[in-house]
Amino acid sequence: LQVKSKFDSEWRRFSLTANSAEVHSYENFRCLVEKLHHLENVPFTLCYNSAGGDLLPITNDENLRKSFESARPTLRLLIQRKGESWEEKYGYGTDSDRRRKGLSALIPVQKIPKRNYSISNPEDFRQVSSIIDVDIVPEAHRRVRLCKHGSDRPLGFYIRDGTSVRVTERGVAKVQGIFISRLVDGGLAESTGLLGVNDEVLEVNGIYVQGKTLDQVTDMMVANAHNLIITGGFFILEI
Repeated sequence: LQVKSKFDSEWRRFSLTANSAEVHSYENFRCLVEKLHHLENVPFTLCYNSAGGDLLPITNDENLRKSFESARPTLRLLIQRKGESWEEKYGYGTDSDRRRKGLSALIPVQKIPKRNYSISNPEDFRQVSSIIDVDIVPEAHRRVRLCKHGSDRPLGFYIRDGTSVRVTERGVAKVQGIFISRLVDGGLAESTGLLGVNDEVLEVNGIYVQGKTLDQVTDMMVANAHNLIITGGFFILEI
């Protein structure tokens, strides 16, 4: 496996074999990258470019395995100081242009006045699962935040692909969509009551999912599982 890593303007290239300890352990892999870029005293985040073109984090053995699966043929890593990356604050699987567009580009909403002050990224208080952005999201939609708080409790829902009907300028059109297919008893989604079976998923952490495959949406949800934000639509009739 060929690996190419970037930290600031510094690049490193190295290779791993199937029997390498770094292939099977996130901690070993992180230590290897740390030594190559001399980051022993620098807190950093580790991300990779997925096959779909999204920037996703490597935080555990499962993420590491998925990153190797996306290497075609080279695994491309981006290393950033902790707290510097846009994705760390606002969600992985997005880019700035598509984040600005998202759902708001399709449905006109009231323009929000520009703020002239800076608010730091909150870290020291406990976030709770809730409905958010009620003053921004159109009335026919709902945006929910599911927070795991570092526990092993599962998000507790499954998704599927399907077909829905939407009203466009040219009339009624059938489009592919992503839907909630099942809620797990005792899971976070079921206990909070924020998601329901057959709800359509329109956005995941600010990125519009139309045109993405079921596997791509699943990867985005896994990458953002610690702070998952889902925008769902209920005006759409499912076929």
